[in-house]
Amino acid sequence: MSQNAELKKLLYRAFKVSSATRLTRTVQGLAIMGTAAGLALILLGSSIVDGFQWEIPQRMGQFWGHLQVRSLRSEEDALRPHLSIRQQRLHTLQQIPGVRRVSTVILLPGLGRSSEGMEGVLLKGVQNDSALDFFRSHLVKGQIPSWNENHSTQEILIPKSLATALRVQCGDALSFYFMQQPVRMRKFKVSGIFQMPMQNELGRPVAVVHQSILRKLLGWPENAGGHLEMELMDHRQMTETRRQIDRVLTLQEECITLEEQMPALFEWLRFFDTNRVVLMILLVIVGAVNLISALLIMILERQRSLGILQIMGLRPMHLAQTTVWIGLRLVLKGLIIGNLITAVVYFMQNHWKFIRLDPESYYLDYVPLKLDWQTFLITNLGAILIAWIILCLSAVLLLRRYADQNLKFS
Repeated sequence: MSQNAELKKLLYRAFKVSSATRLTRTVQGLAIMGTAAGLALILLGSSIVDGFQWEIPQRMGQFWGHLQVRSLRSEEDALRPHLSIRQQRLHTLQQIPGVRRVSTVILLPGLGRSSEGMEGVLLKGVQNDSALDFFRSHLVKGQIPSWNENHSTQEILIPKSLATALRVQCGDALSFYFMQQPVRMRKFKVSGIFQMPMQNELGRPVAVVHQSILRKLLGWPENAGGHLEMELMDHRQMTETRRQIDRVLTLQEECITLEEQMPALFEWLRFFDTNRVVLMILLVIVGAVNLISALLIMILERQRSLGILQIMGLRPMHLAQTTVWIGLRLVLKGLIIGNLITAVVYFMQNHWKFIRLDPESYYLDYVPLKLDWQTFLITNLGAILIAWIILCLSAVLLLRRYADQNLKFS
């Protein structure tokens, strides 16, 4: 074995954990746990941001539609039929790639009244069964109306906020007044109560009834509708899908996106990206300080041994390389632990949803987590690269600073 190889072997033994003092082992343990905590916080923070940016638009699209096709005359007279609904046209729109659902919708403002008070409500008339999928998954009490030949169409789904304001329960009767000429009144039976998302964005609670009731109230023909509501499989395709829809629309129609209807909501979601960057920068700084501190203590504790090895002919470059690799071992141990922590928290939150939120403030009743393999790999590889750069720079600077001290041993 050459002298250089023997010196490298002695250098590696000098940095072994078993030969370290309690202080060094403690500092190295803190460096490992700091790296693990930093990686876990970055991964979980990114998954929370991605979860909010995915879940809220998807959920709102289920409720309100990612895209709406409406007549340009809709702003002129809300009580006039806006669209003539043809099955062939619905089929054409349904065949556009990325479209999950196309539904005919009628909206009619009204005033809900019970023995306890009155409340402004927007009634949403739906027809096809797929339009009720959102309400099935967000039902708090009661059941989804049947709305077929054997059951009455006078059943209504109301949001929890409206049920609380009017103090009604499932099975209670609820009267609605419509500001027409003359004023009309209809009674409904509360079939179910659901958790309504983003009521502040819509301005008022939205109750759901069968479309035929609103069509009769408005005196519209059977094939008339207010607008078409389209739910997409991926809300990020809204702009591209809109271009395809515009090709089949008439000059009297327009297609608007959910982002155009709720710009403040999407601006709030984009602000999360800034929070993600700030979090990553802070955690990288903390991790760098931990690594440099651990490296400094390792070098200072072994001043005498390093001085002997330098006298025996060990090159400074070999010393720097060994120091970097020892530091990378600490980083890799921290990354493994950090990934395990992330996996456990990710699984538990997605399975049990134990971290809850106030839906009125955060639009969701739990913290959503969404982490793809691309983000996972980029974060881990980026952490290794940043750690390697920090270790190389700090090793060169520290060893140059303490080169003279290493030679002054007794």
